[in-house]
Order: sequence, then structure tokens, then C-alpha cells
Amino acid sequence: MKRLRVSFPEEGISADAVLLTEAAPHTCAAIAEYLPFSAICHHGIYSGSEVVVLLDEVLRLDAENATSAVAKGDIAFTWMAAGSAYGVDKDFAEICWFYDEDAEPRMWGGPVAVNIFARFLEPAEALYSVCRRMRREGIKRCRIEIAES
Repeated sequence: MKRLRVSFPEEGISADAVLLTEAAPHTCAAIAEYLPFSAICHHGIYSGSEVVVLLDEVLRLDAENATSAVAKGDIAFTWMAAGSAYGVDKDFAEICWFYDEDAEPRMWGGPVAVNIFARFLEPAEALYSVCRRMRREGIKRCRIEIAES
């Protein structure tokens, strides 16, 4: 079984997640092909307990296992076209994850459906703690890769 690993290298923290290949096979395959990836991530502005990392390449994947009703530990993908929402001036794609119960993926105008393609394996509290601190500390470098199971 393929697993995803999300790390904050400068914090020495990582957590593994199971890929939801039955629920989101195309999203899982596209993300696995894209990885490994390192970038700066930031806290979601409108989404509650969400951390977001923008991808260097705009992957345009169809909706699959898509919802705005996310749960703690869900990892998702979404992309948006320029002009599709307030403040979206160019196409972008992102991987995001939700680290507490108050999360709801949103843009300024309201909820946004995201493709849920992985779920953190517990315990992931050390990673969630770093995510919570980002609200005050700001951006952090993260790495997302396929982990050996």
C-alpha cells in the first residue's frame, strides 16, 4: 500500500497518510506522479484549520471524491481557474490538509469542494501542532513525498 509522507523538515516533524486509491484513483495517480515536492506552505485564510501548499505546476484534475465537508486528517487537492472566484487572478493548484474539526475549505465567497485523496494515519498530533502554530508563526517549508510502507 502506498503512503504519503508530509514533513516539516526544519521542525523535524512528519506524518504518514494512506492514499485513498479506491475513492480517488485518478487524483492519487496524478499526485504520486508529481511527487516528491518541497515548497513553502501557509495557513488557509478562510478555511479554519487548514494548511495549503501551492504546486509549481497547475494540475487540472477532474472532481473526484470531492466535498467541502472535510474531516480532521483529510488531505485534498484542488485547482482553480483564473477569474473563478474573488481574488483568483491566475490558475493555481494546491494540496491542502485539515488538522482540526473546524476546517471547511473555502474561498472568500464560500465553501469549495476539494478532492479528498489521502488521510493522515494517527497519531499525527505532532504535525497538527506545527500546523496550529502556523497561525501565529507564519509560513513553513514542507515536503510531500511517497513513503515506503
